[in-house]
Amino acid sequence: MTSDGTTTHLIAGSSFQEGYREGVGAEARFRYITGFTQISEKLVVVADCSNRCMRMIDRTTNATSVFSGQCGSYGYQDGHPGQFSYIWSVVIDKRDKNQLLITDHWNKAVRTVDVMSQVVGTFVMSDSLRYIIGITQEEKSGDLYVTADHAVYRITYTQRAVSLISGSPGTDGYRDSTLLDSLFYNRYELIFTAPHVLLIADSLNNKLRLVHMNSDKVTTLNVTNSLNYPRSLLLTNNSLYVGHSMKITRYKCEYNITIYTRL
Repeated sequence: MTSDGTTTHLIAGSSFQEGYREGVGAEARFRYITGFTQISEKLVVVADCSNRCMRMIDRTTNATSVFSGQCGSYGYQDGHPGQFSYIWSVVIDKRDKNQLLITDHWNKAVRTVDVMSQVVGTFVMSDSLRYIIGITQEEKSGDLYVTADHAVYRITYTQRAVSLISGSPGTDGYRDSTLLDSLFYNRYELIFTAPHVLLIADSLNNKLRLVHMNSDKVTTLNVTNSLNYPRSLLLTNNSLYVGHSMKITRYKCEYNITIYTRL
């Protein structure tokens, strides 16, 4: 996508065929991409969920290669190349720019990958993180916030302590209320819109939800266009981009969305 958010073009892979194949541009094949991040001026790392590995795209050539994990092999193993189960979101660690943080769905874990050595590790593993999907990180403390099992959890960066922030684990639904009385349904990505305010793609409710941690409430963000299974979120250049199952919607922010709900 171009910086103005109006044009897209193919970098690697196919819109019509899935599978596993390394190659250049359209020759490459992925199987269910769930996240990606840019780790240098020319390198993009992609979470190839159903192939169970992290792939890399060289933007100077659009050639793909394995970054970490064993493509086609399911499991749990630290080290190099390491093993993942069902990987979802990937972000650069704000406290250690040489480390990636990855949600490992079936392993109930946040995994790490060293950018230079590509060695896989485990940040935290917990039964509370069942069906973990989205991840974001607080700028100041470095604490992680993740979505798992219809709920939102905080993971402290230093102690690796996992605590429930909002929602009811194992219970789906739709309810705006206090943090722990609210309900979500199969939430995907989450991002900070301001300190102590999270925006969540509540996918099966077809809603965008705001979690106000300081004021102990969850609200629904009103948008002008209908949402169709929203999954991914990006807030940049006064615009909110929402990735759906088949499209990307751009909302121009008329006001600060942490205060107003008009887009």
